[in-house]
Amino acid sequence: MLPVENKARPLRLAISIGLLILGASIVLLGWLIPSRFKSIPHAIILEAGARSPSLHELTEQALAEGDLGVCEMLIEAGKGSPGDWERTSRQLQEGGQDPILKRWGAWDPFLDAALSEVTLDAYSAEPGLLGIALSNPCRESLIGLLENSRYPLVQSLIETGAYTTYKRLFPVSSVSGKPLEATLISIGLLVQGDRLKPPAMRELRSRVNDALASGDVVSVEDFYLDVLSLSRALNWGQFKALFERIERLDTISDIRYAFHRRRDSVPLLFATMLVSDSPSQTIEYLRIYGDQGVEALQEAAVLGSGAIRMLVRERLPMEASNGSDRVNTLKSGLTNFSLQNPKLSLAVKYAFFFVGPIFVLWGTGRLTESKQLANPPLLRTTQRLFVSLASVIILVILSEPYLAGGNEIEGYSFRFAIPVLAQVDGETVLVEIEPTTTMDPATLLSVSFFFILQILVFLICMLKVRQIDREELDSLVKLKLMENEENLFDAGLYVGIAGTCISLVMQVLGLIEANLLAAYSSNLFGILGVAIVKIRLVRPFKNKLILASQEALAALGAKTQVS
Repeated sequence: MLPVENKARPLRLAISIGLLILGASIVLLGWLIPSRFKSIPHAIILEAGARSPSLHELTEQALAEGDLGVCEMLIEAGKGSPGDWERTSRQLQEGGQDPILKRWGAWDPFLDAALSEVTLDAYSAEPGLLGIALSNPCRESLIGLLENSRYPLVQSLIETGAYTTYKRLFPVSSVSGKPLEATLISIGLLVQGDRLKPPAMRELRSRVNDALASGDVVSVEDFYLDVLSLSRALNWGQFKALFERIERLDTISDIRYAFHRRRDSVPLLFATMLVSDSPSQTIEYLRIYGDQGVEALQEAAVLGSGAIRMLVRERLPMEASNGSDRVNTLKSGLTNFSLQNPKLSLAVKYAFFFVGPIFVLWGTGRLTESKQLANPPLLRTTQRLFVSLASVIILVILSEPYLAGGNEIEGYSFRFAIPVLAQVDGETVLVEIEPTTTMDPATLLSVSFFFILQILVFLICMLKVRQIDREELDSLVKLKLMENEENLFDAGLYVGIAGTCISLVMQVLGLIEANLLAAYSSNLFGILGVAIVKIRLVRPFKNKLILASQEALAALGAKTQVS
C-alpha cells in the first residue's frame, strides 16, 4: 500500500493549483472593474455619453427653440461627433433667413421693441452683441428703453456710466464713452429680462450700490471690461444663454480668460459650459488641466453630453481608449455597475486586490511546504496579510495611469492684468505660486508601500526571535541560532536600499514621476527598521541568552570540580 503522505500529495497539489487559479481570477476581476480614483476609464466615459443626448441632438433642440446663436456654437463644437451635421447646417441657414434675427442669435422682446425701426445697415461693423449696442441708432433706442425701466438696478447701472473715476474705461459723456455705454446696455438687457440667477443678481446689485455710494467704480470696472469682451465674442443669443447659467460674477472673468487663451476652442468651451451643471465646473476643470483638459473635452464631445458632464464634474483626466471598452458582456456589466456605484466599485476593486494575493500566497505556500521548514501559523498569516497590503499598493499604482506617470499637467492660472482698454484682447498672465504642504497621492502611496514592507520585515524578525525563544534548546544553541539569523535581521536595510535603487532607476527611465522623497524614504525606513530590530529586539534577547549561558557554564564548572 502507498503511504498516506503519497496518497495526499495529488490532493494537496490540486488544492494548491485551485487556490492559485482562484486568487489570480479574483485579481483579474478586480483589474477589469473600471473605477474612478485618479482618472476616469474610457469605458465609463463612453457609457455616460451613450446614456445622454449627443451634441447633435442638443443642436436640433436649440434649432427648434429658435436659439440660432447657440445652434451655431454647438455645430462648431460638435464637428466629428455622430450626426447629420450638414442637414442641421442647412436647416440653420433656412431658419436664419431673417438677417436681423440671425444677427441677434435669438429673438428677444426688448430688442424687438427697441430696434423694430432700425435697419441692419445701421448696425456697427463690430461682431457679436457689441456690434448691435455700439451703433448710434441702436444705442439710442436701447438706452431709451432702459431709461424707462421699472427695475431700480437698471437705473443704477446707467447712473454708473456718468462717473469719471474709471481707470481703463472712459465715461459715457466723453468722446470715447461708447464702449462703456454699450456694456451697460448689454448688462441692462440681462437685468431687464431677468436673465441672471438670483445670486449673480444680488452680487451685481451690491457692487453697483457700493460704486454709487463711494463714487469709486473700482468694484464694477473689471466686471464691465469682462462683459465688454464677451459681448464682442458672442451674439445676443449666445450672450444671454451663457449669463443665464452664471452664479458668481467672478466666473465671467475666468470665462473671458479661457476664451482668449483658447480662441480656437471657444465653441467647445461654450458648449461645455452649457452642458455641465454650471460654467464654474468647466472653469475649475481648466484650472487643473489647462490645454490637456481642452483636448479631453474635445474627445468627450464626440461621445455625448453626459461624457462632458462627467468629465468636468469629476475633475479627473480621461484615460486613453484601449480599443476593448465593450469586448464582452462581463466588461459591459462591470462598466454599468461602476457608472451607477462609483464608490462601491472602487471599494470592491481594492478588496479584490487584497483578497486575491492572499489566495495566491496560500496556494504557493502549500506547493512549497514540503520543500522548506514549516513556519509558525502566526508568521505565515502575517506574511500573507502584509504581502497582500503591498500587492494592493502595487496594483493600484499599475491600474491608475495618472497616479505614478511622469507627465506633468499645467492648468490655467486665471490671473491677468489689463493696463488699458486697447489691450482687451490680450492679457498679461500673472502666475501666483503658493506654497503647499500637501502630498500628492503617488508619493503617499510610494511612502506607504515602503513603510508596509519594513513593517513586514520587522514582524518576520520578531516572529523568528519568538520562535527561537520557544524552542526547547540550550541557551548556547539559541545564541548560535540568533547569530545564524544576522542576515535576516539586516533584511530591512537590504530592502530599503533595493527600494531606493529601483525607484531611482524607474525615475531615470521615465516610468514614474521624479520624486526623491518617495525614493529615499525606502532607505530611511530601512535604516530605522534595522536600528529598531537590532536595538529593541535582538540585543535584549541576546543579553538574556548570554546571561543564561554564563549561568549554565558556571553550574557545569561547579559539577566538574565536585566530580
